[in-house]
Amino acid sequence: MHHHKLFSDKSELYKTARPTYPPELYKCLSSLAPSNKLAWDCACGSGQAAIGLAKLFGSVYATDISAEPIKAAKVHPNIHYQVGPAEQCDLANESCDLVCVAQALHWLNLDDFWPEVLRLLKPKGIFSAWGYNWPVLVGDLAQIFNELVLGPIETYWAPQNKLLWNHFKDIDFPFSAIQISKPTMEAVWDLNEFLILYILFRLCGDV
Repeated sequence: MHHHKLFSDKSELYKTARPTYPPELYKCLSSLAPSNKLAWDCACGSGQAAIGLAKLFGSVYATDISAEPIKAAKVHPNIHYQVGPAEQCDLANESCDLVCVAQALHWLNLDDFWPEVLRLLKPKGIFSAWGYNWPVLVGDLAQIFNELVLGPIETYWAPQNKLLWNHFKDIDFPFSAIQISKPTMEAVWDLNEFLILYILFRLCGDV
């Protein structure tokens, strides 16, 4: 089985540079789940989503195939971090109220991942996957960024990135969709911070 470890050697920088997910997202997921006892944060990276979930779920099991991001993760009493593949989890059958994948679904082996999710979810349990795309820029900056950055590197992206750019529309989910209000993800960066984030994601193959 092949696993992507693109972010392993840049874990600390990746944790520092990436934006945070909106609290409204976690509140929505906790309200939809049958209870707030256990959530599995799959492909958790440095635990960004796990920290948000831990504020609302009694226990968060956060796993990643690479040990390096987990070493960089923030410790929380409600979170148990574990190194392991997304396609194989040691939690019990029908134990999870929520299974989620933040900014990583496009890197997983979905043929093996879906049976594991279905095994772990409680009746009426929730599966959620989300990610973010290129930032929305305005005016001349948007045109310059598209012409000088996005255009020249477009052909070099891994095929998996296109799944994210398409908002996962090309993924066949084995679940019934639930319509929710789309949360807004915002970040305030100066030019240096924006360039650092861009360079990092260019090196990692993310976004």
